[in-house]
Amino acid sequence: VLSSWGTEQSYTRLFLVPWVERVNQRLDGKVQVTWVGPEAVPPFEQLQPLSVGMFDVLYTHPAYHTGEVAICVGMDLLKGKVSDKRAAGFFEILDEGYKKVNAKVLGLNALGTGYTVMLKKPIDKADFSGLKLRTTPSYEPMVKALNGASVRLSTPENYSALEKGVVDGVCQTALSVLDLKLYEVAKYDLRPLYGEVTQVFLVNSNSWSKWPKEIKDALEEVTKELEEEARIKLIDHHSALISALTKSGELILNELPEAEAEKLITTYYDRSWDEIVLKFEPKLGPKMKSLADEFIKVHSQR
Repeated sequence: VLSSWGTEQSYTRLFLVPWVERVNQRLDGKVQVTWVGPEAVPPFEQLQPLSVGMFDVLYTHPAYHTGEVAICVGMDLLKGKVSDKRAAGFFEILDEGYKKVNAKVLGLNALGTGYTVMLKKPIDKADFSGLKLRTTPSYEPMVKALNGASVRLSTPENYSALEKGVVDGVCQTALSVLDLKLYEVAKYDLRPLYGEVTQVFLVNSNSWSKWPKEIKDALEEVTKELEEEARIKLIDHHSALISALTKSGELILNELPEAEAEKLITTYYDRSWDEIVLKFEPKLGPKMKSLADEFIKVHSQR
């Protein structure tokens, strides 16, 4: 298994590490799972070695390979349990999208929390005018639509960039900003959170086709278990961190008024579909968007 993150991130500790341990235990020597992190292959370069079979499984984020396959970014835009997303039919579309890189989706790790903007100063509107914000391709459509200036930085650069005033804020997963202690240099944590961070567990199609049914069944079974268990643990973990940090005064929740909150969420949803999923996936994108529009009618996005 190749992972985009090491154990400094809580989602690796609460999803990937238990997954590896449980598979090894359940299959009792029939398979031995080992994993390596981004020190082996940088995150934005990991899809290719999975595709050619250097690794059997890849634990990553779809935004890291939008140039090759962008369809899974649609999962980031939807809050909800993975079991509900499976039942809605999203996995069939995802598998179709990843065929072109010789992979299929084994599972998703939906963290139960979304994305935030960590700011050095608070704001009271969904308007980033005059602000330089750290982005990646995932955040850029929303930031630009809300009048912010986009600065591309890697995750390890975020702390220093905030500290030195290179940026006024950082767009990042709500869990990562706490794991990486960005509140030490930017204490305003924007609310509402937008989307739900959804990582993807990909498996090489050639590897999958040659494994016995017993192995595949166990891998799917463990993955579905962890999709549910890890989401609950990650929600609780995030809530506990927020409670402790706000109580100590190290972090302040920057709550937007209701109308501005709705504007933020809607802008993220609409711009991400238009400028990422539909733009880069003209065939599968509309089908995914249609499913997503139906999904949000019955699954609250707040």
